Amino acid sequence: MDLDDNSLKILSCDMSVGPSNAAGIEDLVPFVRGKTVVGDAVAIEFDESGKTVVESFIAAEQMCCTGLTWELSKAGTNLKLTIAGTAEQIAVIEEWFE
Repeated sequence: MDLDDNSLKILSCDMSVGPSNAAGIEDLVPFVRGKTVVGDAVAIEFDESGKTVVESFIAAEQMCCTGLTWELSKAGTNLKLTIAGTAEQIAVIEEWFE
């Protein structure tokens, strides 16, 4: 998924910082099991079989999108990625997983 300039500006991301071989949104989608938005955070649940892909994505995003908080935890048999930021940032991220 390519982000447009406006989305990159909202997210305050510097795409030149992250590794070019990191997992992207399209790599995560097959593992998505659910999504919840609460306030200024979105929580995405992933099948645990996608753990390596999810961790690769988070590692890259933590380098290029430093204005967001990225937290991976266990949610029953799934993994839960909670991303926190401004309401505007969360609206952009929520679109990734529709």
